[in-house]
Amino acid sequence: MPQSFSLDWSHGQVTVHDGAAALGRVRFRLEDGRFVEPFHEAPWITAGEMVEPGLENLRGDWPCLPFGRLYGGDDPLVGAWRRLVDASLPETAHPLVSSDRLLHGYSAAAEWKLVSRTQDAITLGLDYPGDSPVERITRTIRPIDGQPGLEVCVEIRARRRCVRPFGFHPNFALRGAPGSFRIEPGPYRFGLTHPVAEPAARAEPDRRFTTLAEVAVKSGGHERFDRLPFADDREDILQLCGIEGGVHLVDEHDRVAWDLSWDTTKLPSCLLWMSNRGRKFVPWNGRHLCVGVEPVASAFDFGSVIAASDNPIAQSGVRTAITLEPGTPLTLGWRIRGHALALTRPEEI
Repeated sequence: MPQSFSLDWSHGQVTVHDGAAALGRVRFRLEDGRFVEPFHEAPWITAGEMVEPGLENLRGDWPCLPFGRLYGGDDPLVGAWRRLVDASLPETAHPLVSSDRLLHGYSAAAEWKLVSRTQDAITLGLDYPGDSPVERITRTIRPIDGQPGLEVCVEIRARRRCVRPFGFHPNFALRGAPGSFRIEPGPYRFGLTHPVAEPAARAEPDRRFTTLAEVAVKSGGHERFDRLPFADDREDILQLCGIEGGVHLVDEHDRVAWDLSWDTTKLPSCLLWMSNRGRKFVPWNGRHLCVGVEPVASAFDFGSVIAASDNPIAQSGVRTAITLEPGTPLTLGWRIRGHALALTRPEEI
């Protein structure tokens, strides 16, 4: 039976599920006394619907090792990316095993085991299959005492040297009117639209941009991609490459701002998954609405082969994978802090 583990602290409550070690319900108590819940939960979870493995734990956040999925010849990649679907994994990366082929890796599909639960933290662990170069991953959820904040980290141990994409997958709920949720990233070297000819996407594929306020679209011209939700149905993915510090998020509906930060020397990009009712097929059914703000060392969601290859992002000097060495654990993490927005907006004074 699925299990979950909860923890209360001075400024909230957090629940972690054994499935994918995914964050479930997280409530933060702001300085004005209100409780807010920033994270998303897929509608099929709420409805109790059965879905394929890899989607059944689409909640607030989970670690992805390896990040993404393997793209192939049937996927409509464009530009220089197209030739990479037939690339060979470099020998130094270590050959793929079956668990590498799962959507977002074994960590996203398996049931984790509770390692410890104290008044300060919850730690879960997962042993990878014996043929994997990854040996074990542990994940610790630690509230920030005295603050509406949370620290999330993983420690990864390897059996053998390997190169794999990695990412966290924080998903934020979009509950307000169109444009009520603002994305304000820290400085980044360049942005890139998803290089896939996806009918549900509005952005022109494989186009660079310098600001989310001006992204090329397929219909011609440019549009803002920093104000969500969108009024129209769409499914867009953007990557902010070489980002510094993290991302500031402003939710006018819930009158709260969030600061999401991480060590960008280890995870140098932020993937923005803008799921705006664009997927009409099962189980999405045109009802899925959230934004993933994802710290990654990855080339979009293209999986291990493209991430380890000489892809266009890597050619620009931004790493798209992590390197794991036996005997040298790697620690990665992110932090979120919230604060209440003033009830009266400056322009209303």
